[in-house]
Amino acid sequence: MYHVRFISVTENYDSDKSKNNTGGIPVTIQFLKNEYYSRDLSQKSKSAKYSKMQKGEYIQKNCCYGYKKENNTLKMDEPAANTVKLIFQLALQGNNYTQMIKELYHRKIVTPKIYKEGRKSQKDLPYHSYIWSTTTIKRILSDEQYIGTYVMRKTAVKELGERATKREEKDWIKISGHHEAIIKKEIFEQVQKQLFHFKIKDIKQREYSLKGKVCCGYCYHNMDRRPKKRAVFLCRHSEIDAAFPCHNLSILEKELEKIVFQMILKQIEIIMNTKQVSNIDVQRTQKIELQKQVKLHQQKKKIFYEEYVQEKITEEQYRKINLELTKELESIQNKLEEINLQLQHSQSRNNLQNQIEKITENTPFLLTKELVDFFIDKIYVFKENRIEVKWKIEDFL
Repeated sequence: MYHVRFISVTENYDSDKSKNNTGGIPVTIQFLKNEYYSRDLSQKSKSAKYSKMQKGEYIQKNCCYGYKKENNTLKMDEPAANTVKLIFQLALQGNNYTQMIKELYHRKIVTPKIYKEGRKSQKDLPYHSYIWSTTTIKRILSDEQYIGTYVMRKTAVKELGERATKREEKDWIKISGHHEAIIKKEIFEQVQKQLFHFKIKDIKQREYSLKGKVCCGYCYHNMDRRPKKRAVFLCRHSEIDAAFPCHNLSILEKELEKIVFQMILKQIEIIMNTKQVSNIDVQRTQKIELQKQVKLHQQKKKIFYEEYVQEKITEEQYRKINLELTKELESIQNKLEEINLQLQHSQSRNNLQNQIEKITENTPFLLTKELVDFFIDKIYVFKENRIEVKWKIEDFL
């Protein structure tokens, strides 16, 4: 129709010689062959990677903090390696995680994430660029790669798109003396023995209604809950430097629960008093009618195309008819999209009201974790007990 000629040499196909023919069975068989070839190639690629791992080649794109990748092996990255040595030195001196974090901050050493982004020497970095996490320090202190051991195949992905799962240590690939060590083996083993002195205790955490929701309004980190006589939320990063805007930021759990509960009650009142603007049954009927019109116009377009191919109508006639049908179809599809949005909004409102009724049917009506999880994404705390709530149902409201 647009006077384009398509030629595929390998399939021996020429659209000029095979008018109205898509290639038939030979092309279909070729597609199948290509698909099986792709699968076979994938298996061979995995086997090749596994073989390289066994030989000690470093095939991952990124390498651990303290090293850089050169010619499929690990080379020491001096600035980062010095930081790793400092962390091990602090651990040997008996410092706990909080003390290490403070020391790294006061020395203005950026976190591994910021370092890998190449922003290692900028003076205008925000203060939280120098605040290390406990998890990062713990991972460095327990990583055997720093004593020159090659460690690969720690995770596995069963299906494309799924999250990687950790393999058992017996299934890992380990090669000692593979690359230059940053930490001596004796020091590493000594630190492993000392780790239990400042390990995070595995205490069963009590469930509470605002768990995982309360954040610092200045540095955006989750606030810790300290279960004292009067439980309090505070920003753990505020302890590092008195110059932080969130220094000494805290709020009593009971006060925060009271404020949040009143806000949720107000939202419930708004939602439950919202009247139906449109009738769902009418919207469904309109949707069905518009869907029929879309199908009818698509059939018409197909019929006129077949008439054009069979030369019952000219190209000019087909173009004119096709353009008119396309405009009409676009108009109908726009109306259908609008009705779908209205119907979705009405159904969401009904579902929301039903869910609220189900959650709030308890007597007495209390602030529960289920209620908080349903309404709230995050709660940001500022000084003078000022808070901002990010609602999960913000679009509806």
